[in-house]
Amino acid sequence: MSHRTGGLFRILQIPTAYLALQYLVGGRSARQRFVDETVRPFRGARILDVGCGTGSLLDFVSHDVDYVGFDENPAYIESALRRYGMRGRFRCARVGEVLEDDGEFDLVVAMAVLHHLDDDRVHSLLAHAACVLRPDGAFVSMDATLHEGQSWASRMLARADRGGRVRTPAAYRALLDAHFDDVEDRVLTDLLRVPYSHYVARARRRLAD
Repeated sequence: MSHRTGGLFRILQIPTAYLALQYLVGGRSARQRFVDETVRPFRGARILDVGCGTGSLLDFVSHDVDYVGFDENPAYIESALRRYGMRGRFRCARVGEVLEDDGEFDLVVAMAVLHHLDDDRVHSLLAHAACVLRPDGAFVSMDATLHEGQSWASRMLARADRGGRVRTPAAYRALLDAHFDDVEDRVLTDLLRVPYSHYVARARRRLAD
């Protein structure tokens, strides 16, 4: 795991502090745009939210989705249960672990997750996602990235992220290509109020020959 929790990062383990920071930098509008443009959920969709944090994805999807979320921070899961316990199922588990059988999903969402994991754990996560997706399902992700032409401020903030494995777009794409076909990806530089670059991807499940 490449997730920084020491020093000033420790306070972000507290749900209220994490949510406050997200509000200040424009995280809610970023999530709304990510859901609208990339996740593209439909009514009644089965959604697996990997590294769900406090469950805030539920603020941006319809109330009739069948939602399962998991995160390894117990405080985040407790907060999610208090806020959204009637709208989904939550559990505490490490990202990349195989969960008990919940059936197949239409969407597997990893929002700001991959840049917290080393390559082996990303491959484990993606392999599990590919296994639990329905044949027409999609894996969607959004992560901090480093790229050519990036402003110094954006690059500095990316390198200072809690996730210690911020990658280039090509590196993220290589990980996705190992497990999925028809990857749609792009770099967005205007999701937050601060200079920041995101790699956003939507990948379709690879079908057996």
